Amino acid sequence: MKTLITSIVLITLSSFGFIADKTYVWEHYKLQITVPDDFKVTKNTDNDFEMKGDGMELMMHIFEQNISADDMDEAVIAGAKAMKLQEIDAEEIIEGDGLDGYYVEGFKDGHRVMFSGMIDPKSHTNFFLIIIFDDKDKQAETDALEIIENVISLN
Repeated sequence: MKTLITSIVLITLSSFGFIADKTYVWEHYKLQITVPDDFKVTKNTDNDFEMKGDGMELMMHIFEQNISADDMDEAVIAGAKAMKLQEIDAEEIIEGDGLDGYYVEGFKDGHRVMFSGMIDPKSHTNFFLIIIFDDKDKQAETDALEIIENVISLN
């Protein structure tokens, strides 16, 4: 009986697929980002913060424009057009954790792209966040949404 209960508990726990996350802070702008544990920082400058994970790339880029949160949707759509994103099939307002913004999903060169623009109303820091992954990777899509939803301003 004890073996049966132990087996059931182990099977149940393993079915949850524990995923460890890592948290990074872009110190220059006090922006915190949480990503899957396989991500590694590839660039960290005053204007760019880039990471790569298993089948995913992430880029954050500061843009120096005087823009309000209310206008972020227009800036993101203009940015998506400039990037020549195709088949934009999702759009969403981002609110909370000290940041406001907007994101769209589309395709470029056969990859799915989540392109977002965010603003920290306290520090007036504006940045674009781009996540690129294989469209057939449903876990990557889930991870990308979680990444976007969990960017936090520490200001």
